[in-house]
Amino acid sequence: MAETTAFDTLATARRLEAAGINKDHAEAIAESQATAARTEIASKANIDSLQAKIQANIADRDNRLAWRLFALVGLIIAAFAAGTAFLGLQ
Repeated sequence: MAETTAFDTLATARRLEAAGINKDHAEAIAESQATAARTEIASKANIDSLQAKIQANIADRDNRLAWRLFALVGLIIAAFAAGTAFLGLQ
């Protein structure tokens, strides 16, 4: 699950005011930073889980592709054998 980060808008606004930014601008900046901090951020665990799912999906597709290729080669060999028998080339 994605995580959110707590953000102290009052402390940030006060620090900005102390640095010389007027109160309205300081509050607006602090609120925009708080909004950004509340945005869901993927954690390492989220990314690792997604990576594992993708790798499993790729492995599954590779396995299915290998079986389909094996079946196709078998059909080609069977068709070749049937064609040579039909033409009397054995």
